[in-house]
Amino acid sequence: MASVSKKYSARSQLAGLALGIGAGLALMGTAEAQTPQCNFLLRPDYLRAVVNPPPTDRQEIMDLLHRYNWALDDASDQGVDAMLLDSVSYELCDAGRVQLEKTTGKAQLIEHLRQINSLMGETSRRRHIESNTLLHLVDNDTVEGKSTIAVTIQFTGIETPVLDYTATLVTMFKRDAGLWKFAMIVLIPDGPKIALRAR
Repeated sequence: MASVSKKYSARSQLAGLALGIGAGLALMGTAEAQTPQCNFLLRPDYLRAVVNPPPTDRQEIMDLLHRYNWALDDASDQGVDAMLLDSVSYELCDAGRVQLEKTTGKAQLIEHLRQINSLMGETSRRRHIESNTLLHLVDNDTVEGKSTIAVTIQFTGIETPVLDYTATLVTMFKRDAGLWKFAMIVLIPDGPKIALRAR
């Protein structure tokens, strides 16, 4: 019985988080017809064939990806500024290719992350688990990427984390003054109704 209660509590807390995040998107349902399509449309065969970056570049890019995920896990934007190009773009797209969130430029993306961190509060902890990352060398200063992401949330009132969502993370990296940085981030959750929880 205790296990059922804990599961119910976790679901209730997830629902509460969804409502909190949804407050800023309350009109999303009625405005769906006006919502633009994602700028990036993921093809089923995207990056099935790749040209691998040199090992040193690949390691630097993977370290960058992992540092970004750790910043999300720690609900901190410390150091994120140095990971992003000034012109970085971010899109949150649902499974139906509708654009749910769009930021342009470093300042907008960092502010978006701060808002998410604030909404999450101190009663939960996120874990962004990246796997199956493919990297494709476009030119000496450009690399495209695709990863699988699974995100869990650990609430302070329960013993085990719960799965929040799974997604495809599409990225583009550019070399800037000798350092690899994010030029594009596109998050595409697998479920069509995950938008309010994708974070």
